[in-house]
Amino acid sequence: MDSSQNIKWKKAHKRVEALKGFYTHLAIYIIVNIAIFIVRGQIVEFFKNESPDKDFMEWVDWNVLIVPIFWGIGVLFHAANAFQYKLKFIKNWEQKQLEKFLEEE
Repeated sequence: MDSSQNIKWKKAHKRVEALKGFYTHLAIYIIVNIAIFIVRGQIVEFFKNESPDKDFMEWVDWNVLIVPIFWGIGVLFHAANAFQYKLKFIKNWEQKQLEKFLEEE
């Protein structure tokens, strides 16, 4: 294998590892959030028969909602990184910087 093929192979391997990492992160996100919703349902059932503290139940509901929302935002950023998605303004900035540095040399 010559050096250009070796470099291409390393880049491809790095992308595959990034994708594997993302899919693992996504699977854990889904499993943990399903578990959180199941546990939340059991907590509600447990306290329904007792005299539930309204503040506690509100705290449980907020935590059940906040965890998937903020973690989901993190998953989206991980996906953008793994799939090498860049916003248009970032691509434009990179292109301008490359042109600027090429002109300097």
